[in-house]
Amino acid sequence: MAGDSNNSQNCGHRERLRDRFRQAGPASLADHELLELLLTYAIPRKDTKPTAKALLKKYTSFSAVLDQPAKELESCVGVGPSSSTLIPLVRACINRYFEQEKKSRKRISTPSDVAQLVRTCMPAGNRESLVLLCLDDANRLGHSAVISEGTLNRLPVYPREIIKEALLHHASGIILAHNHPAGTSAPSEADHRITARLDELLLEMDIRFIDHLIVAPDSIFSLKTGELL
Repeated sequence: MAGDSNNSQNCGHRERLRDRFRQAGPASLADHELLELLLTYAIPRKDTKPTAKALLKKYTSFSAVLDQPAKELESCVGVGPSSSTLIPLVRACINRYFEQEKKSRKRISTPSDVAQLVRTCMPAGNRESLVLLCLDDANRLGHSAVISEGTLNRLPVYPREIIKEALLHHASGIILAHNHPAGTSAPSEADHRITARLDELLLEMDIRFIDHLIVAPDSIFSLKTGELL
């Protein structure tokens, strides 16, 4: 009876961990809980929390646990062949994902590449939006984000938020783009002023300011070159 009760409690705890992960994402789980949940797929009918905590205590961090080879992992109490295969398998899957993702990223080398990219990243709708594209040293896209949203013809632009996002994602260079959903791609005086200000700030940060684009329904204007793309 006691064994049945323990199994029931373990199953309930596992379900709660899974539900929290599915509903709130990995940020809702501590390191030991994330590792504990992972181990449930290799250890089906046993409390995996002690093993997860023991692994983190022995190897000091979540990433260090994933770095261990199978034989080393098996030296920890509670880790058998299934767990010692699963953990390096997760690391191998992560490596394969990033290797292929890096190879598949297209290098941006022509104005048409830029035009295609910003139209893809620009949100649909009838409000002005500011999009940031973060590029690496080889001009490959590493990150894109909508930094600000406004009204039909007005958009707040905060240089501090742009720089913060670029630094967070280790951008070597950036492209900014904002849309004029109900007008032309002609720039305003405010567009010129913010471009000049960002030129100064990004130069101090050693981040290349590749372009600031205005995207209209039928054209794209480059504030850096003064030309239509």
